[in-house]
Amino acid sequence: MREGRRARRAGRAACALLLALFVAPPIAAAEPSRAPAGLPLVLDTGWRAADADPPDGIAGIDRLDFRPADPVSDQARRGEVRWYRVLVDLSPFVGQPLAFAADGLRDVDEAWFDGVPIGGLGGFPPRPETAHFVARLYPLPTDRVDEAGPRELVLRVWHGRRDGSVFRSPPVIDRVDRLERRRSLRDQGIVLFVVAALVVAGLLVLFAFHARSPADYLLFAGFAVSLGLWVTTGHSRWGELPFPLSTVFRAGLVALSATAVCYGAAMLRFLGGMRPVHRVLLPALGLLAPLAALLPDAEGLVLPVLFFRWAFGALLLDLLVRFGIAAYRRRRLARTDLLGHVAFVVAAIPVAGLLPGAELPRIDLSGRVLLLGFLFLCLASAVLLRMSEEIRRYRLAGLTDPGTRLWNREALYEEIAERGEAVRRGRGAGFGLLLADLDRFREWNDAKGRVAGDRVLLCAARALIDASRPNDLVARYGGDEFAVVVGDVDRETLPALASRLRSAIGDAIEKESGGALTSASIGTVLFDPARHRTPEDLLREADRALWEAREASRAATPAVRRTPSGKWALRL
Repeated sequence: MREGRRARRAGRAACALLLALFVAPPIAAAEPSRAPAGLPLVLDTGWRAADADPPDGIAGIDRLDFRPADPVSDQARRGEVRWYRVLVDLSPFVGQPLAFAADGLRDVDEAWFDGVPIGGLGGFPPRPETAHFVARLYPLPTDRVDEAGPRELVLRVWHGRRDGSVFRSPPVIDRVDRLERRRSLRDQGIVLFVVAALVVAGLLVLFAFHARSPADYLLFAGFAVSLGLWVTTGHSRWGELPFPLSTVFRAGLVALSATAVCYGAAMLRFLGGMRPVHRVLLPALGLLAPLAALLPDAEGLVLPVLFFRWAFGALLLDLLVRFGIAAYRRRRLARTDLLGHVAFVVAAIPVAGLLPGAELPRIDLSGRVLLLGFLFLCLASAVLLRMSEEIRRYRLAGLTDPGTRLWNREALYEEIAERGEAVRRGRGAGFGLLLADLDRFREWNDAKGRVAGDRVLLCAARALIDASRPNDLVARYGGDEFAVVVGDVDRETLPALASRLRSAIGDAIEKESGGALTSASIGTVLFDPARHRTPEDLLREADRALWEAREASRAATPAVRRTPSGKWALRL
């Protein structure tokens, strides 16, 4: 019944996640109808693009063959120059400091506004060291903005050997203060994501060694740290630092390679181990890191990155199939693992764009970080749930007796201590302790052997569980002795409860032993906060009461022994 509730909760969570994933991208991708490219009052011509350079540079731009183009989705040819131009009307913003901004703008050689240079990398072709998407902000000349009428924005871009669009998200022209505030919010979102990833990693490291397989969760902690480092490469301040952007680009590839390897290894361990194909695939994904660090030309990383993306996609698909099969076969925690993996697949494919052609280009950086953070927390929650279940099962195994499947002595001490503290603070009712011992069990165990003795103990344990109440704790105290912590009892009800338990044990072991064993001795004691300061005090008094009951039982009950001929005899 409990498993059914968990399955229904997991199903509802999966539906909510899928609904969020279908609703969030259209909302994030929505643009104002009057500004389809993100710029204010774009004129009817919209964005246009032309390839190659005019002989006389910017002065001869009108001689190029421009065609309508979307800079976000229009794919450029590799190794060529492309010019982009758009007409905008900034009349409503006259007298305000404006700037042109883009969340990610790649390899811009020069940018002009109304024929005036406003920024760029300043060299043609741009050096491979600049190979990185960064958030750029180019202030517009105030004298041009103060004049009414249409103004033209022109970009000259070199695409190198990489396919792809110029922009990661629609560019904008807006007031400088609002753009700075928007960029600051994006950067803060990235920082918060990194902090969340580090917190998750820290929790996993702290508690991993309490799990049965620490390596599983240490690998996922490595994945969380690597993913956080990769996300930091989208911070806008990288473009303002003195070192080449290729350093950020290469560091991002190293972090991405570590992310894929750690994630794949952790998930495969959750599934039970790696197959031979994974022993080849994971090292292949890890090969991107040394290549990113050692190749002298950043443009030479085009093919390795493309191979990495396809290999990572194959790994994610394989994991998805295996998690689906495990969930179909109702393996423990398989549905939770499947839900977390689906969240990461959605994050890796359309949000992070780790597969060719799978990126959602119209979601700006803020939307990407928000959605990626939500999906990462879904995955982290699934893994933390798995870890908590592993720790709970591991602790449960340490508190149970393997022979009778009852609580062991350590659990008994903890229960007495907790109930005693509750009574002292006035938050709990009185309770008592019963210690039960099977009469003549040692003679039976010596005569019949340990296997038969274990069966009798197991039978007595089941009888105690069936006869006790839901709020009682039944434990094996040691050997053939059992302990029962009973709540809500007093001096009148405790003896009656002990008599009922004694009858239940006697009936059960008599049937199991064929009448050779028929009774048990029980010692009882009621908890008194003044006398029983520690669990040992209560157990010592209960053990004394058990010894007295055992002596009285031996004086009144004939002993049972087995003769060498195999017959049973009574010793009066």
